[in-house]
Amino acid sequence: MRVQDPWENRFTTPLLVLLLAISALGFLINGIYQVQQTHSFGQKVREQVKAQTINAAQEVGAELNTIMQSVDRFAKEVTATPDKTFVTKLIEDEFAVNEDLYSLNVTFHPYQYQPNVRYFSPYYERLTGVERKYNLLDYDKPYKEFSWYHRPLKEGPIWTEPYYEPQNNVLMTTYSVPFYQYESAKLEGKMPMGVVPSDISLDHLTASLKELDLGLGGYGILFSEQQNLISHPVFSHVREMENLRELVSEAEFAYLSKIAGCFESDLDYLFFNGETLDNSEHYAACTKVPYTNWTLITRMSSDMFYMDRDERRQNNIHIIAWGAASFIFLILLMTKLRKLTWTQNNVLLSLTLILSTSLVLEFARSFKTLEQSDNVVITTQAQREAFSSSYSDRLETMHVAKPEYVATGLFVESLEFVNANNVHLTGHAWQKLNVQQRLFIEPKLAFNHTVNSQITEAYRKDLQDGGLLVGWHFSIETRQQFDYSKYPFDHKSIELSFNEADMGGNVILVPDLESYEKLSKMDNPAVSPDIVLDEWQLKSSYFKYRFESYNTNFGLDTFFNQNVAPELNYNINIEREFIGPFVTTLLPVMVMVCLLYACVVSMKYTPYGDLRNNITAVVFTILLAHYSIREHLQIDEVVYFEIFYFLLYLVSSIFMLIAHQYYKAKEETGDGRVYKRIANIWFWPVMTISIFIITILTYY
Repeated sequence: MRVQDPWENRFTTPLLVLLLAISALGFLINGIYQVQQTHSFGQKVREQVKAQTINAAQEVGAELNTIMQSVDRFAKEVTATPDKTFVTKLIEDEFAVNEDLYSLNVTFHPYQYQPNVRYFSPYYERLTGVERKYNLLDYDKPYKEFSWYHRPLKEGPIWTEPYYEPQNNVLMTTYSVPFYQYESAKLEGKMPMGVVPSDISLDHLTASLKELDLGLGGYGILFSEQQNLISHPVFSHVREMENLRELVSEAEFAYLSKIAGCFESDLDYLFFNGETLDNSEHYAACTKVPYTNWTLITRMSSDMFYMDRDERRQNNIHIIAWGAASFIFLILLMTKLRKLTWTQNNVLLSLTLILSTSLVLEFARSFKTLEQSDNVVITTQAQREAFSSSYSDRLETMHVAKPEYVATGLFVESLEFVNANNVHLTGHAWQKLNVQQRLFIEPKLAFNHTVNSQITEAYRKDLQDGGLLVGWHFSIETRQQFDYSKYPFDHKSIELSFNEADMGGNVILVPDLESYEKLSKMDNPAVSPDIVLDEWQLKSSYFKYRFESYNTNFGLDTFFNQNVAPELNYNINIEREFIGPFVTTLLPVMVMVCLLYACVVSMKYTPYGDLRNNITAVVFTILLAHYSIREHLQIDEVVYFEIFYFLLYLVSSIFMLIAHQYYKAKEETGDGRVYKRIANIWFWPVMTISIFIITILTYY
């Protein structure tokens, strides 16, 4: 009895048309969805950045307005007071009840308060949290630092150019308003009798800038009307009052020359994308602060504009799968309509599936999540200072003393995998203690998650500023749980985790970024450029904080942050090079697949017994290769590439069964063409579609 070929069924053509329509529709819907998601996500982030930038500027402006209203009102009270000797009581009462003011002062012209008193300028302040009182002197001298006195006499109420005040180690600005002998004196053209100034620390004024969510490397900075930097996470830049002209020559501020529009007087709001800036500088936005001509610039990292990498990978795989299905059904339909031969059908199907598999692997490699969302990556001094500031604020809410931040550096010289989970590393590490810290902190170095550790002190030196530098040489073997399931298209993230310098001593380790020339992830600052990685390729490395939760205080009553303890890590991300696995693993598999196909093709000319023996020999070779890869990796899990061996076992068994049916049909009816067609024509499509499905299931 002749076996009916299902390909000749009259329902095959309409079924292929229906499947093609469904696949094309799925491809179109998923493609449009991806484009809309990407566009809407970018728009949403831009709106978020705009709202944050403008709101931050308005918050700074609101703080300024609060000071202005309070000082204006108080200046009117001083003017309205007939007997100016009561000013001492007025300013004392106002400062006591008005908590919006960080300082308050009434400054009289020389000899205007009393004929025998040259300088009378009672000054109250609580800029550092402690209330103090002074009487200012020499303010009538023509010095720049007394602009708060001279300018209001000529210009009226003014905000001064921010200036550094060394006594309190803060940057300050002053709002100063003139007052008169009596209320109608100004209308009569009389000169002011003095001024009422109030200082405010830029730290208080710009506190909202530290709360901006601008990505891993994002932060906000302020420039004054004279284009001096007056707010930055790294206070050393602010303390020196660096000007825009000087800053643009520094690598960190080079992007400012590309956003010159931010410093125009008529600025409302501007946004600059990666096309304007270098890739390393990402994005920026700017606006003006109300009541001043100050410029607020928010700089954000590109990670803000990346959709969730897992979601993007999955969406792209959806598009590839629907697109591949559309091509497959189109090719089959063309073959059914005799527009393509079976050989062309075979080749086109296999090429489509191989290309689709390659695209899935590429997206899986490009869109992989390396960091958990709660980890804090540190690649700039600004990020480090922002982290330190936010963590100190957190401890303050817990009523815990501010921690000591100990600068710690690292340089990795060698890296070698001992086995599947153990990595041996050698290199140098160091710690810097400032003058105060070296009095009560003992430099220590240890690494977490190690099975072997040898740390020897290499040098100990006094620094020029009175601090202490201690360096060590380390040779450690760290143990981590690595994921090999995607071998050979896998990557590893090796974490070097530092121990606290002083367990329970309220000490936090921070990266010593000043000791590195370049800090970008791709610059790999703490890894030797000559490091040998065998079959691995170094992709990126950087410092980060990982927050660990412990269910113990290790017996230490002073271990206060066991719930969320910031642990300094150095991450080394490596990716397996494909050449090695290709030669040792993929090439033998390709040869065995070709040998298996040769057995299938020769089925017509080979006796059943010989064909069975040939397929058995190929299967035995596959078993040896499978054993070899298991021995090489020494792992318990099943890896991506290993599934190919299971596929070959299955395909060998299926085609052994087909061969049996072919010989049986040929003997019984003399016609085994159906089985021969299945064996010859569908071998490569079945193999490639199986690989495609396995790849999707693995990397989805």
